[in-house]
Amino acid sequence: MTTAPICLVYQETLLPAVLIRWGASCALLSLWCAPLCAIAQDTAGNTENRSVYAERVRQVPLDSGTITLPVIEGTDIRFESLSSTNRLSQTKISRIVQDDQGFMWFATLYGLYRFDGYDFRVFVHDPENPNSLSGMDVEALFKDRKGALWIACDQFLNKFDLVTGKFTRYPIPFVTHISQDTHGTLWLATPTEGLYGLDPATGQIGHYLRDPNNASTLSSNHVVYSGEDNEGRFWVATTGWLDELDRSTGKVNRHIPVPDAPFGFGFYEDRFGVFWIFHVAPHPLSVLDRNTNTLTHYVFPKEGPTGTTVTRVTAMLEDRNGTLWVTTHGLGLLKFDREHGRFIRYRNDPSDPDSIPQNNADELFADQEGSIWVGLGSMGPVRFSISPLPFTRYVYSPAGLNTRNPFVGAIYEDRQGIMWVGTPKALNRIDRAGSITAYQNGAPETDTDVIAICEDISGFLWVGTYGHGLLRFDRRTGHFKTYRHNPADPHSLSDDFVSRLLIDHNGVLWAATQDGLNRFNPATEGFTSYKLGSHGRLPYLEMVEDREGILWLGTDSRGLQQFDPVTGQLRVY
Repeated sequence: MTTAPICLVYQETLLPAVLIRWGASCALLSLWCAPLCAIAQDTAGNTENRSVYAERVRQVPLDSGTITLPVIEGTDIRFESLSSTNRLSQTKISRIVQDDQGFMWFATLYGLYRFDGYDFRVFVHDPENPNSLSGMDVEALFKDRKGALWIACDQFLNKFDLVTGKFTRYPIPFVTHISQDTHGTLWLATPTEGLYGLDPATGQIGHYLRDPNNASTLSSNHVVYSGEDNEGRFWVATTGWLDELDRSTGKVNRHIPVPDAPFGFGFYEDRFGVFWIFHVAPHPLSVLDRNTNTLTHYVFPKEGPTGTTVTRVTAMLEDRNGTLWVTTHGLGLLKFDREHGRFIRYRNDPSDPDSIPQNNADELFADQEGSIWVGLGSMGPVRFSISPLPFTRYVYSPAGLNTRNPFVGAIYEDRQGIMWVGTPKALNRIDRAGSITAYQNGAPETDTDVIAICEDISGFLWVGTYGHGLLRFDRRTGHFKTYRHNPADPHSLSDDFVSRLLIDHNGVLWAATQDGLNRFNPATEGFTSYKLGSHGRLPYLEMVEDREGILWLGTDSRGLQQFDPVTGQLRVY
């Protein structure tokens, strides 16, 4: 790309602009004279001449346009939150990386957290240990190409040794963003001290500051972001400017104004070479054409009083499939649908436990398996899979009888292919179209607690419950008949806790309870009970029939039981 030969430098004394030529071609004077100027600030970021400078900025020929893209709702993602028992549920996540061993690392206000897939280990500052983390508030986190972790806290940059667990400190203060170029140099952005370049191999540090008397220096010492594009050019984002830095000479070749980002911005180049710029409203997302200096703004439609509005775009990430993801404050997570020129948004839905927990998101990271991690504004991270899951999920709804509790106690497919699902409140019928019908045994406030289901040769469904006896369900009428234990009747059910049901090869119904095995007699509608052992109450976890007609029963503490219905003999393994 042709670099800018001319820059306007505004002196501290408010003298007229001085033209400085450092390129080889004077023919580009008319094109680059006005747009490529540096903000007249001192090294502390003074802007007392802002009114004079603002008049000059309006003369910058930075073409721009605005496009409003439609936003539609997305419901095809299930967000998985880490459990509140793992000590990270209420901690803001600012950065996420994964090391070469697969551990996930999270930068927080209260130290550095490592997640092993089950639990967290936290690394914090220890005043008595010089090899501990230098501070508590982790501002930046980065894994370099050799697998080393770099952590920025307060006055120091820390390098973590994954083998020894020790931190080595580098005296570089207040680093807020870290990047690495193709040469291996680490680039460290700071809010007051400009830009540092660190050679990880030698420890050599370079320092880049703004000089108000030199147009080829940074536009500001408030550096927010840095990174190398796909063509090898290096870019530095400051407060309101994008600088192209020549790393071989240490000089800035171009200052491109980004007037909508006076407090700084980030940028991201996707696989198509699109150079995205993201920051705060009113134009939180833009695309820069680096050849024509054209800035295209993308605007999100305004919503009604009950809706939310994007106030800031915080991060961008392209997954392994080429899908572009965007985190925002206000609209949660956005997916860019390139084919239809629109965004798909994923927001918090209080009625859906699988939705994103909140609408303020700050960070994105793709792990080695392709899952996406999202750092939220005021709680722990969530993750989701970018591949559609091969399942259809039936979630509970507070208004439905079938869904007052999400616990599923039993699943059964009848001879017609209809699914029957037992929950604490009802027996639920799910047809192949996904329609759900709930059937209760008793008043709405009565628990049914279905934990076992089977179908007999007459088409009746038999339902075992958690303490409410055995139910026979007539699908034609939707009515239940209840069989319960009666101490005065020796032919009643032996116990009201019915954990397993079986229809054997002769069509006989067997019901396993906590107090024995029951054989149902259709003629008398009574039961023959078998006390399997003399060890008191025992819940059965499984019951099957083998080809010889022998019943096998699994228990939770007394092994495997073999019962012969013909002889009544019991054998315990």
